[in-house]
Amino acid sequence: MFVVSLAMFGNYYLYDSIAPVADLLTSQLGFSAKNIGQLYSFYSYAAIVALIFGGIFIDRFGTSISIILFGTICSLAGVMTMISPDIRVMIVGRTLLGIGAEPLIVAITVAIAKWFKGKEIAFAMGINLFIARAGSFFADRSPSILKNFFVDWQQPLKIAAIIGILCFLASVVYYFQEKYGKKKYELSKAGETDKLSFKGLITYNKSYWLIVALCFTFYSTVFPFRSFAIIYFQDFHHLERSAAGNLLSFLPIAAMFATPLIGLLVDVIGKRASLMSLGAIMIMPVFLLMTYSSLNLHISISLLGVAFSLIPAIMWPAVAFVIEEKKLGKAYALMTLLQQAGVAGMNELIGRLNTFEGASAVNPGGYVPMMWVLSFFGILGLVFALWLRKIETGPKAHGLEKGTI
Repeated sequence: MFVVSLAMFGNYYLYDSIAPVADLLTSQLGFSAKNIGQLYSFYSYAAIVALIFGGIFIDRFGTSISIILFGTICSLAGVMTMISPDIRVMIVGRTLLGIGAEPLIVAITVAIAKWFKGKEIAFAMGINLFIARAGSFFADRSPSILKNFFVDWQQPLKIAAIIGILCFLASVVYYFQEKYGKKKYELSKAGETDKLSFKGLITYNKSYWLIVALCFTFYSTVFPFRSFAIIYFQDFHHLERSAAGNLLSFLPIAAMFATPLIGLLVDVIGKRASLMSLGAIMIMPVFLLMTYSSLNLHISISLLGVAFSLIPAIMWPAVAFVIEEKKLGKAYALMTLLQQAGVAGMNELIGRLNTFEGASAVNPGGYVPMMWVLSFFGILGLVFALWLRKIETGPKAHGLEKGTI
């Protein structure tokens, strides 16, 4: 778990390495808000394509081979992103990252389910996310920690590429760990591989689809906000880059420490659907509070951080309760695919919206429509969470509300 989590650390750092240099890309390379959005949206478009086949690949060839393949692609993507100031080359790098990163996350999630399925799974995935989100934390803090490197756009991305090599190195170590583990322990084998057909997808139960819908709205809210948060804090709230990065880092650091504890809690008491509803309620007011109130920004970010802990800590392990093991790879891949479709669309929409509204330091009001769009998706998430709770407290429940320890 620790080794694959290191691969996730490198993965998350690479993904979040663009936001801290967004203002440098704008001032030194002439990138627009639309271009910044494209560096995230092309990642997601590539992930969508990769995930169509990624789940089947994982189910067919197993987690260890899959983790090596996708980890290698991630490491190469970090190098490609930083080698040229040309937006087209940079987009190729981010596209490669999308091809590798999201299937890598799916493969690691399935691997953890393989080792920890049962009473410990939520806690195990919580620890995994703790380490992974440390990558986001250090990426957000990089303008402070690595202040001397933020003199031009390329130096921070070179550091990101070096950290991204963890994706490859950790995947190789895990390959030998799993090979050894299969000899000593009873591990799940790769499941029977079905064709990815519409008929097969509609056989998934309603609880699964509601978890997917909640995943779609949650990530379409939080991750696009993270993409533009630092430059938003700089322009709208007049913070320096390092201060803006430090503020945003409260989001992953809150999630880092809370996620394992929440995972352990739900393993004991259950109440998974109820707690996801609580997390959705917390998200709804956050963006409007940042925009219209004088409330300390640390409070809003901390509130979002708790929600960022509650929902993922419960949502991903919950899939293992409602989907049979041999289909977990495809189920997680489909869930991640739709998640990335939402993130891609929102990054593209917000980038274009901010450009259209002329959002900038001289026109901070241009960021207001972005915050309203994010709030609307928060409301949608609450609808799906409450619907899931209604099912899971009824006769067709799958045990999400029950504790397992």
